[in-house]
Amino acid sequence: MGMSRLGIIQGRLSPMVDGRIQSFPTKIWRKEFDVAAECGFEIMEWVVDVDHPELNPLFTTSGRREINILQQSSGVKVPSVCCDYFMKNPLQQSTIDSFSSRGLLLEICRLCPEIGIELIELPLIGEAGLQPDNASDRMLSLFETLAPILDEFNLKILLETDLEPEAFNKYLDQIRSDRIQVNYDTGNSAYWGYDAQKEISLYGGKIGNIHIKDCTPEDYSVPLGQGNVDFDLSFQKFKEINYQGDFILQTVRTNNDIKSAKEFRAFTLSYISKYLG
Repeated sequence: MGMSRLGIIQGRLSPMVDGRIQSFPTKIWRKEFDVAAECGFEIMEWVVDVDHPELNPLFTTSGRREINILQQSSGVKVPSVCCDYFMKNPLQQSTIDSFSSRGLLLEICRLCPEIGIELIELPLIGEAGLQPDNASDRMLSLFETLAPILDEFNLKILLETDLEPEAFNKYLDQIRSDRIQVNYDTGNSAYWGYDAQKEISLYGGKIGNIHIKDCTPEDYSVPLGQGNVDFDLSFQKFKEINYQGDFILQTVRTNNDIKSAKEFRAFTLSYISKYLG
């Protein structure tokens, strides 16, 4: 992929929707392209929200055309999508048909290449998690089904999970496809009390994308530098595993998100320059 790019997740440059930290900014998604460019971001991660995917322009021909026009005019690219929808509509409880979660995932795989998305993130957390029961087996069969589709469209699926790192790594080893990788989240690691040094070494080249946030075991999201994430240690490990993928800010919401986004961008760039520049 070459030099790492720094971006922000969709919605962080817009007012919160219904008080939720992360959501698709239905009414002002277009404006975010120019705001992201003004803040200095090269990329933006798309969001498929937990509700109403039909309102997302990814799923209409005219919407995808408009996304491409905005990428071109702003210079801000969309290389990845975070599929929050599947946190509320778990894939392992679904069968493959056009009206199911699995059907929607297949549709996402088919449509993403039209707007340049190469990475599809699945947050397998909470009720959508890979718990040690037959849910994880059902997901394995899904990944086997998806493998040729991912090959056809040159896509990767990145998993984010609350499994213990060793258990998650063993699960990844059962998936016989290098198109199923890890979305690593610095904040989640701190929140769950994992050893980031061991975790990053364990996943190594399986890490396909990185979310940047800071957390404490008590608070799921705090301003960068104010939580338990050891950014020097983490970025040193990213250097050791030769990580060259993207970094996406998935940072805390504040009373001035645009000002904070610029500050968090500068904070993260300092580590990218120090360790990966």
